[in-house]
Amino acid sequence: MGNHHSLINYHAPLNFAQDLSEQLIDQGMLLHPGLGQIQLWKIKEINQPMLFSFHVHIYEKDSSIIEIHNFRSSLNHPNLIEYFACTSSQALNIGMVQSQQFFFAYHQKTIKEFIQTTNLVEVQIWKIIEQIVDVMVYLQRKNRYHGNINSESIFITDNFQIKLLDKIGQKPNSQAIKQDVHDLGILAIELLTKKTNQLNFISQIKNLHKKFTLQLLQLVAKMIDENIDKRPDFLQIQKMILNRLKEPIFFNSQERKYDPYKLSARLSKQENQMPFSDEIKSNQCNSPLSNQLSCFGVPQIILRCNTSQNLKGDQSKNQSPHQILGIQPSPQKQLIQTPQQPTTATQKKYRIQGHDDIQVQPYILDFNIVN
Repeated sequence: MGNHHSLINYHAPLNFAQDLSEQLIDQGMLLHPGLGQIQLWKIKEINQPMLFSFHVHIYEKDSSIIEIHNFRSSLNHPNLIEYFACTSSQALNIGMVQSQQFFFAYHQKTIKEFIQTTNLVEVQIWKIIEQIVDVMVYLQRKNRYHGNINSESIFITDNFQIKLLDKIGQKPNSQAIKQDVHDLGILAIELLTKKTNQLNFISQIKNLHKKFTLQLLQLVAKMIDENIDKRPDFLQIQKMILNRLKEPIFFNSQERKYDPYKLSARLSKQENQMPFSDEIKSNQCNSPLSNQLSCFGVPQIILRCNTSQNLKGDQSKNQSPHQILGIQPSPQKQLIQTPQQPTTATQKKYRIQGHDDIQVQPYILDFNIVN
């Protein structure tokens, strides 16, 4: 093995003037379920934070360790695992293979361990998803992806902060972002059910409609959409999360008893309210109560409202809204009975509680609204 070259991040608590190997204490190897084979380290001067490192072997002509170091040093997001340093060495063989080692902050607790030891409520699930989406939006804007989102590769601190690490030395891949979205949807179902390796994810979401809000279940369903073209990216998911308070939240009210599939449809926007005088007219004409009362022999009352803007002289006081606006009213419907002897069915139709059918003449009341 040839000479080692060290590059230290200027944000790291390490000394640039001192060799990196003299500043770290080896803490042994670990086969991590989410990170693979890693080596643990401790900084001599301070006990925290712990570090971990992993090796990458690459042909020297393909090496871009300086570019990787500069890019890693420029990243600044609270949910990204902190980058400390890297080293490179050239192997003395025909293949000219270079061994690279990258050092990052080590966080012990994974999301999987957190799920198994915590009874999660929906507020906590939202907070986890929001943090992952936020850091993935940050990476997506830099044309990066994660490549391995699961409950064992994402960490959580004691103050409920998510930490993750994207793939080193990756090439831009637009399809990989959509795969990351799908993987996050699978992770979200694990947060909801505490179960992994479920075969039918859609059926699991349908079974959870009484435990979680519609917004959360809809979001997860969109993330695991099998049609990659319809599946949103992280920028679109972030907009959905930010606008979720504008959507109706069911399952915490009397709406629980209704069909969950009908509730999944978005509520249509209400039409603009009509002007005041037209609204009174519309409510009277369309009210089912007015039709029911006429069958019981109750006189119907028609309200004719003249606003102060329409009062133009004494004649307008006795004019109806149709006359003021110059609209011809539709002819009144009249009930014409034939002289035949009514049958039993006809008697039941027109007689209610022993009263003979009578024609009801509506009362017309005029009133004004004074501004």
